[in-house]
Amino acid sequence: MISYIHLPIIALCAFILIAIWRLWVCIDRLGFMREVSRRAPSMFQGHLLAAVLAIMPLLIAAVTWSGITMPHQTAPMNAYLAAFMSAACLGGCLLLLKNTGERLALSWAGSREGALRVVAMLRIIDAAELAYALQYVQARETASTGRVIDAETFRGVNK
Repeated sequence: MISYIHLPIIALCAFILIAIWRLWVCIDRLGFMREVSRRAPSMFQGHLLAAVLAIMPLLIAAVTWSGITMPHQTAPMNAYLAAFMSAACLGGCLLLLKNTGERLALSWAGSREGALRVVAMLRIIDAAELAYALQYVQARETASTGRVIDAETFRGVNK
């Protein structure tokens, strides 16, 4: 009876897997897959690890329901242990995805919007880093010369 607790956990994991899959399909359809995976490797790796953790309850439930004995065990897996392991995998998956609530969606339109948010976020970060780098270089150049000539206040010499 306790093994039926796997059904809602597997359903929730299926929704999570579909949302992750749709986000990365939309990023690929936009043509930014290589750019996003190169510039945000932790997001790609986190989603990949979350997908693996979301698949684990299905495997644990299959082992429990079929009664397979694992190597070095004398009896099939305990149903309470299997339910706890499935819930722990789901909790780990949700923990990995705690900051992706706005990017993951259960519809194609929401997934497209999430993909656009990811690409726009990376572009905004690049623009902010470039602006900071230019300000830093300009401050270093003015500090090293000691003198700044402002074109608006400079008056030419009349003959």
